[in-house]
Amino acid sequence: MSRPGRTGVRTARGFTLIEIMVVVTIIAIVTGGALLAFGLVGGGSSAARDIERLHALLLHARDRAELENRDYGVRLLPDGYQFLVFEPASGSWLEIDDRQFGAARWSAAAAVELDVEGRRVVLPRESPASASVPDFGVDATGGFTAFELRLRTDAPLAVWRLAVDDDGELRVAEGRSP
Repeated sequence: MSRPGRTGVRTARGFTLIEIMVVVTIIAIVTGGALLAFGLVGGGSSAARDIERLHALLLHARDRAELENRDYGVRLLPDGYQFLVFEPASGSWLEIDDRQFGAARWSAAAAVELDVEGRRVVLPRESPASASVPDFGVDATGGFTAFELRLRTDAPLAVWRLAVDDDGELRVAEGRSP
């Protein structure tokens, strides 16, 4: 005997737990991707990213210097830096026309300080019109100039250092500004 009004077909009255979990997961993935894409979370400060990028480029320049038997250098600009390469035939430093080693700008407002071989270097307030000599670099044997580059930021108060240690290796360090 069957009940009146029931036909045996089940009617849906809502979403299952699995369907809700799938939708919530998709929303979380899209939101996380958007936050990372816009730089709102992760990755640390922009000054830290600038120092890490320059560190990686200098290591790559060291490899190229050894392979090509050429000196590579970095010239600091008021708002960034430029890689240079020594051309033995002309005896001069040339800008590198390369996307990877092209001129780069600091992504954050930071005070830049440089010491080379224990002496403070006065950095230019304006960009030079043409390639000149580098402030520091790596020679054809893979040896770095003894230098310490510091980026100081106001918000938050911090200083990031890129320096050559006693073993001739590049090191990145972070600390609070005094």
